Amino acid sequence: MKTLVSTARALPAQPAAPIEVTDRLLRGVKAGPWIVEHELGRGGMGAVYAVVHEEIGKRAALKVVHARLLGPGFNCERMLLEAKVVNQVGHPNIVDIFEAGKLPDGRPYLVMERLEGQPLSLRADEGKLLPDQVIAILLQICDALIASHAAGVIHRDLKLDNVFLTDNPDDPATPEVKLLDWGVAKVMDHHENRTVRHTIEGQLVGTPLYLSPEQARGAEVSAQSDVYSLGVMAYELFLEQLPFEAETSAEILVMHLRATPPPPSELWPEIPPQLEALILAMLAKKADQRPTMLEVARSLEAVRAELARSRIHQSGGVPPTTSPPRFGSTAGLATQSAPPQRRWQYAVGVLALVASGLMFLLSRASDSRAASAATVSGPVRIDPTFDRALPAPRATAPVQAPTKIDRGGDHVVAEVAPPARAKPTKPRASSRRALPAPRRAPARIVDPDGTIDPYR
Repeated sequence: MKTLVSTARALPAQPAAPIEVTDRLLRGVKAGPWIVEHELGRGGMGAVYAVVHEEIGKRAALKVVHARLLGPGFNCERMLLEAKVVNQVGHPNIVDIFEAGKLPDGRPYLVMERLEGQPLSLRADEGKLLPDQVIAILLQICDALIASHAAGVIHRDLKLDNVFLTDNPDDPATPEVKLLDWGVAKVMDHHENRTVRHTIEGQLVGTPLYLSPEQARGAEVSAQSDVYSLGVMAYELFLEQLPFEAETSAEILVMHLRATPPPPSELWPEIPPQLEALILAMLAKKADQRPTMLEVARSLEAVRAELARSRIHQSGGVPPTTSPPRFGSTAGLATQSAPPQRRWQYAVGVLALVASGLMFLLSRASDSRAASAATVSGPVRIDPTFDRALPAPRATAPVQAPTKIDRGGDHVVAEVAPPARAKPTKPRASSRRALPAPRRAPARIVDPDGTIDPYR
């Protein structure tokens, strides 16, 4: 289930069932103090409605399980666990759930914040994401997962459909991420060193396209399982296709267990080597060979900085001061700090600029005196300051002010550009690499919403 699925990928058509007629909540129906306004969308596990509080007018989203799922095998505690998990982690990049209850027919529901925006899956299908935007989104997901892993919670169902992008007023180019659907999350009890089990041992939980090898085997999962699923998402976002595609879910599972994904450089020849190495490491078959989520975040920060330096080098500009990575505090780890800048480097740079300016003024004054001497007839004028004859004026090019300062290493070098005619600048090509048309599996999803019955 998703918090908002009204703009998600189109799901395979399902045969109409009579239960669906009474399953829907009509406008005006109440769930506790919440009044239904209209349906936002539905998936294989349930539906989501826009609701408003009858007394204070607060608007929210109501998530309700389908009536057909109620039965002897239904785990009602699973839905309540989702609310507990979200509030246990308490992170701004995780959707907020603030109420739970039951309808008169016994169906459990959750009340959560109503989000305005679109799923990451839809944004990716529109092809509007550049590498820097992808990194910014992945870093927010990493931040949420670092916090959840520190709280002993593993998401287990990471995919593009479970990431919602909302408008960011502080930075319109970088949307704010909300990580959804914690209904199949795994909670670790650190005090008793055991897993709080809400699923049957060996049960397959998650979405086949994004499952880690250990999930595909039905084996024990860990935080590294989320790293693998995020690696699949990173592959899809950067390269515009999934690492493994096949006709059926069974074939996909076998590929997760045994197949090697195509090297990213084959699809994006200009991919930074560090980014390619990171993606392949995240997709390692063995969990202990994958980086931690914190290491993934640090590597993504390094790749973003390298991309920025590359663009500055190509444009001949001066690199800006970069802020230190923001990861570590959420997980209770020491926050990283950027190496301090040496103040004397800036002082030397300023002195170099002042010296160049003085050279320019002296050159102009010398040229002016020489020009005056050349226009006077009679004896040669003597400069009383230096007690020597001034040379005949000559055409000299004025000294140019520094146009670039290189603060690399322990030296500051002020480069003086020679005079040259201004050349018209050509528009730079888009930073988006040319990629082949994305290959989509003919049958991407087997189950109604791609998730294998997490409520059983």
